[in-house]
Amino acid sequence: MKKIFIFFLSIYGMCDAQVFSENFDGNALPTGWTVENPDTSYNWNVGAQNGFASFPSGAAFFDDDDAGPTGINTNARLISPVINLTGVVNPKLSFNYANMIDVLDSTLKVEVFNGTSWIQVFTFSGEAGVWDLDFNTFSYVVTSYDAATNIDLTPYANPAFKLRFIYDDAGDYSYGVVVDNLKITSGPVLAASEVSHSDNIEIYPNPAGDNIHIKLDSRNKVEKVSVVDMSGKLIKTFDKESDTYDLSDMPKGAYIIMITNNNKEVLKKKIVKK
Repeated sequence: MKKIFIFFLSIYGMCDAQVFSENFDGNALPTGWTVENPDTSYNWNVGAQNGFASFPSGAAFFDDDDAGPTGINTNARLISPVINLTGVVNPKLSFNYANMIDVLDSTLKVEVFNGTSWIQVFTFSGEAGVWDLDFNTFSYVVTSYDAATNIDLTPYANPAFKLRFIYDDAGDYSYGVVVDNLKITSGPVLAASEVSHSDNIEIYPNPAGDNIHIKLDSRNKVEKVSVVDMSGKLIKTFDKESDTYDLSDMPKGAYIIMITNNNKEVLKKKIVKK
């Protein structure tokens, strides 16, 4: 029984921690979300159905079909509230999407605000997801989404971080795009057992006092050391190699030491501060 308990605890400890999520299950924009469209008065909406399709679990969508044959929509934006990513370790973005085209390949883009400007992190053009025709209503139903997973947000993490989904109908009288089940996670956080991405790493003493020493093999050099608590929060960072690393201002407990080496690999190992 004890071995089984430890096994499940280990799996739990390696799961990503959820930082932000939105399933768009309501019939209105969630709190803090906004829309912009410099081209026409049509814009993103939220619900279980629009003019040409239905979404059984609810979703955010841009109904290009509703905009009409003369409505060109090249920059319709769905913008998230501010998501403070300060101290979030290894943040990753995932979401589901579906896109129905007519003739030309309409495009879905995702941009992130890095504190000063918007940076594109995802783009897709063409048909996406599975659309089945409901012969009772003669409208389409999204029965399966495509998935964008584990988009790395680390370079863009800041207190004013935001997302925006941008739809471009390519100048075509198209159908529309759908976005659902958005989440930002941190981690993985390693917990129940001591884990290293390399056997060629030594951190001592462990359990640690006020200082630790880090030794890599002769082929590697320490470029950065980060200390993360077991919830995934970044505690402190050392930006260069040193003979010792001062942990005297940290409370007792378990931590993950993340070492970036000269090959840009991240080595991870658990320590306990006594």
